[in-house]
Amino acid sequence: MTTLITAGQRLAWASVPRPSSIAVDKIAAALAMLVLCASMYAMWFGQVSAGSAAPPAAGNASSQSRYAQRETVVSAYAGAPVYHRSDLKLQRPDGTDMTLKNMGWDGDSFYFPIDGGARVIRWSGAFGGMIDFLHNKAVTRLGKGAHGRKIKNGVIEDVETTGTLKGQPAPSPLHLTDLLERLEFTHGHNVLIPTALVRLVPLSPALRPYLGIGFGAAVPHVEVRFKGESPNKWTNEYQYAGPAFQVVAGIEMRIGRGSYYVEYKFIWSAIHAALTGGNSWSLKDLRSDWLPRWLIEPLAGLTEMPGDLWRQFSRWRSGTAPAEGTIETHLTSHEIVIGGGYVWPGAAPVEPVQP
Repeated sequence: MTTLITAGQRLAWASVPRPSSIAVDKIAAALAMLVLCASMYAMWFGQVSAGSAAPPAAGNASSQSRYAQRETVVSAYAGAPVYHRSDLKLQRPDGTDMTLKNMGWDGDSFYFPIDGGARVIRWSGAFGGMIDFLHNKAVTRLGKGAHGRKIKNGVIEDVETTGTLKGQPAPSPLHLTDLLERLEFTHGHNVLIPTALVRLVPLSPALRPYLGIGFGAAVPHVEVRFKGESPNKWTNEYQYAGPAFQVVAGIEMRIGRGSYYVEYKFIWSAIHAALTGGNSWSLKDLRSDWLPRWLIEPLAGLTEMPGDLWRQFSRWRSGTAPAEGTIETHLTSHEIVIGGGYVWPGAAPVEPVQP
């Protein structure tokens, strides 16, 4: 069964202030300031300590730091994003130039592959640098789950619009399934974000809070199908879509060489995607009895992405306009992730804070 949300119901609901959402937004905005303040404090504290402390005795240098001087942590994590609504701009060569207002997005986080990511952190004392790759899903509300799968109680939205559809004034409100069969980023609303980190005063030798802020790139897998159009007009490819930004706040627990953490992420990314038509070649195109599905599916994206990005670069280089138009939006999400990994080559134990 699917549920219809009319534009009037949605706008009435959206007009009601939601204290929890407002509070989360304020917290996310404040975290960036906290990172900068913590960084300034840490640098100042280090300078004062260096200038006032006596040279450490031999064999006691580690007591001058709360953390190991240098270490590398490799880990993976899983989470479930909650997305804000956003406007979507659609332009096509058939006279369509319209904006779909205040569209909702869902994650379908636990449908394979589950949402999550992988990262590498290089710590140097209290400061660190992280390369963070995050794979989430974002699906418009067309009464379906990721990849068009059937789901119970699917939601189909009506949205307000402005502009033109095929040269005529766009209907408003618009029943989304009257225009779209699929609009999603489900082989990934992927972001790759280098992130600066700072560790705060440890709560105990094993519990270590940290903050971070980073800027990077969004590389989503764009899947768009318009109602009634043939497969050669579908878009199904990875693209560099624009910049991305994240703020993180977490707490890490160390057990031996294991690193386990719970982390809050605020992520914003710009999506400016080309509607290209056609599909990219991948391992899934092979019809071989000796390549099992469990092997093909995870590796398919690895074979698609390089070719897709090369096609995009070639379009840019030649100045070729996308054959089927463009879409433009932004995705903003809040997410709690849980992860674990390995500390290499191993961290020195945390020394008690000196009085």
